[in-house]
Amino acid sequence: MSRTTLCVITATVLIVLTLTTAIWRYQALGDEVKLPSGPGIWKVTMTVQGQSLGEARLVTTPPLDCQHQHVLREIFRSSQFSEHIPETRTPDRRKVFWTPRPGSGAGPFKLRCEYYCDLSVSEPTASMAEMTRKLYAAPAPGTYLEVTGDGNDNAKLAALARELTRNTRSLTDQAHALFAYVDKEIANEATVGLNSIGATECLRDTSGDSGGKARLLVALLRNRGIPARMVVGVSLGKGREQVAHYWVEAWLHERWLPMCPFNHHYGKVPATYVTFALGDVALVRGRNVRDLDYAFLIERMPEPRPAGEAMTPARRFFRAVSFYMLPPAEQRLVEFLLLVPVAALIVCIFRNLIGLNSFGTFAPALIGLAFRDLRSWPGVMVFVSILLVGWLFRRVVDHYHLLQVPRIAVMVSVIVLLLITAIVGANFRAMPATRYISLFPIIILTGMIERFWTLETEDGTTSSFKTLLNTFFITAVIALTLNIPGLMRLLFRYPELLGLIIAIQLLIGRYTGYRLMELFRFRDFLKLSPAAGQ
Repeated sequence: MSRTTLCVITATVLIVLTLTTAIWRYQALGDEVKLPSGPGIWKVTMTVQGQSLGEARLVTTPPLDCQHQHVLREIFRSSQFSEHIPETRTPDRRKVFWTPRPGSGAGPFKLRCEYYCDLSVSEPTASMAEMTRKLYAAPAPGTYLEVTGDGNDNAKLAALARELTRNTRSLTDQAHALFAYVDKEIANEATVGLNSIGATECLRDTSGDSGGKARLLVALLRNRGIPARMVVGVSLGKGREQVAHYWVEAWLHERWLPMCPFNHHYGKVPATYVTFALGDVALVRGRNVRDLDYAFLIERMPEPRPAGEAMTPARRFFRAVSFYMLPPAEQRLVEFLLLVPVAALIVCIFRNLIGLNSFGTFAPALIGLAFRDLRSWPGVMVFVSILLVGWLFRRVVDHYHLLQVPRIAVMVSVIVLLLITAIVGANFRAMPATRYISLFPIIILTGMIERFWTLETEDGTTSSFKTLLNTFFITAVIALTLNIPGLMRLLFRYPELLGLIIAIQLLIGRYTGYRLMELFRFRDFLKLSPAAGQ
């Protein structure tokens, strides 16, 4: 059997397996392939708006992925801002940083954050269980006991706590007495604006919103030596339009006991409470902004299947292995990885079928992925500028006749110096240079400069710059292709399509015919008849 036949047979098998798996997945899940369905799946949309004063910065807080709640999908949209989700350092809160897009100056802005949450998880995943273990572990000695405020306020709170628990013995009885006071004696009121009232103001007015009542209860509990903390989120069963809701957790009976004095829940809160963060934190914060405000829109997702329909083994299997079951951070990583084979396929097409040369085999693919993340073509100019400056410096380094490894090490150091210089220089001009620089792979830059210099030495300056243009043309095609609406969603829902991509790559790998550029170069010979050719 020839190698070409082997590749064709392997590619055919991959195509059949890919299509069979995709059809089987859709038959088992139906519309659930787009998003898992069930009675506990809700869509929580947070809209943030305000006025930017120039170079505004915002921080929003998405829901946690723990206990019985799982974040199936997150979507962030804004015409004026781009989002950045850093790695979570503290498990009690996740953050999304928003920075202005190029060209968006002072003026009104709007952010839209969509969260699809499953609140009916009966068997948490390993990552959810690990997160729950960290968040709900026993508090360290002395933690969650500090009482903030001035001396007079603390003295009043301490006196009230002693008075309310005077006839109680156990910590449980004390906690219940303090809860009953805040629950019954402090009237409920609506939240006005972003800032909820404090514990002292709530006690003075004998009324407060959910945040004020929660802060008062936390202060009273801590004054009696009971570790307590606030929880912020939303209560899905309280209407379509909402603001943040606060409740309390106290360490009793070797566990964190939830209490909501605003909605009269003690020991247990409804399953429709979605936790965004632990602690007294604001869900939206801003710098260089005014008139900042936000609100939630709550929607229950419809079920595409009749209630009570038995779950088949195939449906159970495909739901278990779905990427929607991954934590949000892993979902974003998978989305990036799924695009790498597509970018590699585009490089194969340009090099092996069209015949365009480039610096490096898959350097255009990685650069195209970087440009896709940058979402702004000014990053291309930064990249080209650094590449050309590095190429000029490479001509200087050539006079020293260094060995290969030290020479590459010098070039890496020079590129790092260039990046740092660009960042510092942009800071003086109030330009967001880090948005275009931080994602650039230093090794790719170094390799491209080396190839640029080698090609110039072997084939001349014209050939090297022609290859540079080809490289960035391929890069642009990759970046535009990866930004096609729906491509990422299609691969995320049907990851078996990678088998189809591999099959095409195998077939291209055995193609030995004329390339498109060769047909263009030798078009005059192709026009000749056989007789004329003789």
